Amino acid sequence: MVGKIIVLLLRLAVAAVFLYAGVMKIWDFRHGQSATPDFTLAIQHFEILRNPDLAVLLAVYLPWLEVTAAITLFVKRLALGAATAVTVMSVVFLGAIGSAWARGLDISCGCFGKDEVSIPYSSMMLRDGILLAAAVVLLVWEARRNRALIPNSKAESLS
Repeated sequence: MVGKIIVLLLRLAVAAVFLYAGVMKIWDFRHGQSATPDFTLAIQHFEILRNPDLAVLLAVYLPWLEVTAAITLFVKRLALGAATAVTVMSVVFLGAIGSAWARGLDISCGCFGKDEVSIPYSSMMLRDGILLAAAVVLLVWEARRNRALIPNSKAESLS
């Protein structure tokens, strides 16, 4: 019972972070306009993608993936896929931030829309590391739950 409560709290926290991050990358509420151009620039500042068109594609589709994953964490049939998506995204985010830090880039990550204040890399890495740990817990939980739902095909074939 305690495990289920912890997983529910982690699910709520991860979903809230991804939902908020996605929405803030889609719409700039402060200025009442699309946030995609600002997010595109934030992606380009990481200097990872050689082709600017890829940055535009990422800026358009990544926020919607974040929003969709956040919502589907609460849909039983889709929770494993959502947990996988948030885990993979967390790994990619950590890698991108770590890469920028290692190269000494002075950037605003764009993680939650247009950042007004620069956040130290160590804080971003800690935040995303905690998010990754929570995502991994959800992924393991969902994988075990799904494995329990699948009948053992070897045992069935022997009977």
